[in-house]
Amino acid sequence: MSLPEHTAGLSVRKPVWGAVAALGVFVVFLLSATDIFPWAAGLDHDVHAWILANRTPGWISAAAVVTSTASSTFTAPLVFLVAAALTPGVISARLTRAVLVLLTMLLAVLLRFGISELLARSRPAMVDWAVYAGGFSFPSGHTSDAALAAGLIAWLVVRRFDRAPRWLVWPLAASYALLIAWTRVYLGVHWPTDVLGSLAFVTAWLSGALVFQRLDERVATSSYLA
Repeated sequence: MSLPEHTAGLSVRKPVWGAVAALGVFVVFLLSATDIFPWAAGLDHDVHAWILANRTPGWISAAAVVTSTASSTFTAPLVFLVAAALTPGVISARLTRAVLVLLTMLLAVLLRFGISELLARSRPAMVDWAVYAGGFSFPSGHTSDAALAAGLIAWLVVRRFDRAPRWLVWPLAASYALLIAWTRVYLGVHWPTDVLGSLAFVTAWLSGALVFQRLDERVATSSYLA
């Protein structure tokens, strides 16, 4: 009897540890964004001041174009379409997978928004902004949207294509998330710890989602072999 596709590598140990470690890092940055333990406030202001003193009109224009691709109004539909396109099988299977992947993203977006509203961290002074930004500062919405979309699309690609070069797919996804994080700081609308906290938040979220997905596959495999 042949096993179902993608039943190998169902260990949850690595994603569990990844989620725990990333969550710990996120909490550290979250504390820094409060008045309780602002341990990185000096670093935030120093990096912000250095960028303001060294940014150029050309790089500002380039950063503004790149950062515009990271809003969830663009990335969420993209994730849905990619999930539907890369899921094998009939249309119902494609739509089911696409909805589940989209929900994984949107729940994270809502949680990040709730944290942001609860924490209510102020952004850098508006006079320093090179583009308009709405809402509070921590964690960065554009950074988390970009990281969520990149991570989910990378997962869909390597899951769909067994021979996909993972050594290339995952670094490309990480590079896009880091690029968006850089643009948010460079454009003066976020503190460095805002984007670092967002990257840690998304890493924890996606690692946790991977744990549940692998546990679900493990149960499905056990039932198949029973």
